Amino acid sequence: MNRRTFIKAASVPLGATALGLEPTAFAAATQTTPRSSVVVVGGGAFGAWTALHLREMGHAVTLVDAYGPGNSRSTSGDETRQIRCGYGDRELYSRSALRAFTAWRARQEEFGVPLMMETGRLQLVPDWTPSLRATQATLTKIGVKTEAMTQDDMRKRYPQMNPDGMGVGLLEPGACVLRAKQAILAVAAAFKRKGGTVTIARATPGRGEGRQLLDLATANGDRVAAQQFVFACGPWLPRLFPALLGTKIQVPGRDVLYFGTPAGDTRFNFPNFPNYSEDRCYGFANIDERGFKVCATSGATSFDPDTDERIVTPHEVRRARAYLALRFPALKDQPVIETRVCQLENTADEHFIIDRHPDYDNVLIAGGGSGHGFKHGPVIGEYIAKRALGEPTDAAFDHMVRLAR
Repeated sequence: MNRRTFIKAASVPLGATALGLEPTAFAAATQTTPRSSVVVVGGGAFGAWTALHLREMGHAVTLVDAYGPGNSRSTSGDETRQIRCGYGDRELYSRSALRAFTAWRARQEEFGVPLMMETGRLQLVPDWTPSLRATQATLTKIGVKTEAMTQDDMRKRYPQMNPDGMGVGLLEPGACVLRAKQAILAVAAAFKRKGGTVTIARATPGRGEGRQLLDLATANGDRVAAQQFVFACGPWLPRLFPALLGTKIQVPGRDVLYFGTPAGDTRFNFPNFPNYSEDRCYGFANIDERGFKVCATSGATSFDPDTDERIVTPHEVRRARAYLALRFPALKDQPVIETRVCQLENTADEHFIIDRHPDYDNVLIAGGGSGHGFKHGPVIGEYIAKRALGEPTDAAFDHMVRLAR
């Protein structure tokens, strides 16, 4: 079915034939809530953008989230996320991020909300590694500027940082910080403004018939029927599909701390210091006066996004202070002024999972953001929308994110 035919079908009461399905496929669901063309489960970076793209393509779309788009339990719920193009030799992700820069800027203008701050990103390593050389080579190939810095270069450029033990810094000057929570709220608002429906409810796969999923079951007893379903619910995916994803997606926790900067000292404020990362920690400069962000790259190996407490442990505070004492000594005695406890949804190879459910022809699974999915949102949302509707997509990317890998 082409786009024009689908839009025409969506303009009349939706029946089983709208996607070329047999009328009997949805017979059991005739007493449920009115049917949407597509239901997207999960209002985070993948789900919200997918729902918006589907709605802009002319389809009737319902977005379902247990706590609402932008909620603090989601992996998209912190204040800030990073967008950069460096990915080692994974050129497909680098190109996707490069396209996402353009999309984010266009959407920022459309939404009328400031979402991007050009900070740059400094990747710190003791010495050149194959991965870092691959990052530099790939970015050069696709036209993204980088600057290789020695330890002496870093001391001169960033005297507020102690680069001891770090012999190389690769700077990506065009990298940005995204206002994450504000972005998801803006996407959800645009989706609703353009005619999409947002439902706050806990939903699970409902009844099936043959190779078709007929509906969702919600915790309050309602059912939501559709012709196509997208499950983009991040850390909840292994719980919804334990046999399929229970061993493929892990959900570790991460403690994020924001340290106050000394009064009148702007050295650690945006735009005076870039995003930074090394093997043990990453973080951002003080943005929106929230504080200097420090996040360890390791932590709890398993986290329950529904029930676990969002309280930073004293151990993590000590660990962050030890890092500051080494790398940013002027901040080592500064107070913690905000904290977050987040979770990731990691796959073993840190590739996304975007593929059809093996048992249902009308169910697409989209997840495995692995801490780097947020930046791709506007681009990946369009990709997921096309996959859900069976439209042509990039074959190499399809292969990379396949479930069976």
